[in-house]
Amino acid sequence: MIWFLSLFTREYEQRHALLIIFLASSFWGVLWVPMRHIEAMGLSGLWVVVLFHFLPALAMLPLIVRTAPSSGRDWGRAAVAGALMGAGFALYALGLVVASVTKTVILFYMTPIWSTVIAYFVLRERAGWGRWLAIAAALVGCALVTGVNRDELRFDPTDLLGLLSGLFWALGSVMIRRYDGLNFVTVSFLQYLSGGIMALLAALYLGDPIPQLNAFLQAIPPAFLASVVVFLPSVLLIFRIMQYVSPGLVGILMLSEALVAAVSAAFWLGETLSSTQWIGVGAILTTGVFIGFYEGKAVRAAKPA
Repeated sequence: MIWFLSLFTREYEQRHALLIIFLASSFWGVLWVPMRHIEAMGLSGLWVVVLFHFLPALAMLPLIVRTAPSSGRDWGRAAVAGALMGAGFALYALGLVVASVTKTVILFYMTPIWSTVIAYFVLRERAGWGRWLAIAAALVGCALVTGVNRDELRFDPTDLLGLLSGLFWALGSVMIRRYDGLNFVTVSFLQYLSGGIMALLAALYLGDPIPQLNAFLQAIPPAFLASVVVFLPSVLLIFRIMQYVSPGLVGILMLSEALVAAVSAAFWLGETLSSTQWIGVGAILTTGVFIGFYEGKAVRAAKPA
């Protein structure tokens, strides 16, 4: 058990940490599979999001009681970081429900740009030409994979959901990096709790029908298995690594989610990826390899006191 817990608490070498981010984020690319399965059981998309937030928070509650921060200042910082990350995820999920999926994904994955810019001012972290080249290549790859076209480039008010989701996620990731002494488990718990509350309020505000009790109870076991047993470990790993790896790098490597989502949809739904989308897949993979070699041995950025 101690060995298992050490997988989440240890500090990995830079190159290994980057690989873990890439692989852990890949799990999120198949998150749509259990969510669609549970949606078919009688829950709307937003209520599925609510369930996928509150169940991990509930599962983490006993651990939080034992490892809660001792000072009010740490609680406050963890609450802000968790609320920012929770807002990012909740807005992203809401965008997938009420806005264009393609544009929501593209706008959310402008996260590396926001993270790199914010880190420059907050962490005094300077990004070289290689980082900006990787960001550009990754965003182009994401645009190709999601199949964005000229007709979808028109602005719609709901596009703000995707844009703000990426911005909030970037702010949260920079704060986690800035205050790297925070308990990442507490931040993860507060992210799930605040994201669940926001998704719940959105569901009520938009008038989504409250699920039937029978459907809700039937959905809990598979939702628990997917959100807690399968996906929660990847979230904990990513949040822990965010404490000592550049937020901009994390944002770039998290694009593996878009890659896996496109490929998994082609596999399970019988959708065919076009040659352009495969070029996008290659661009994202190439970016991941480039980042691994170019910044794999980078030293930790100095943080202001």
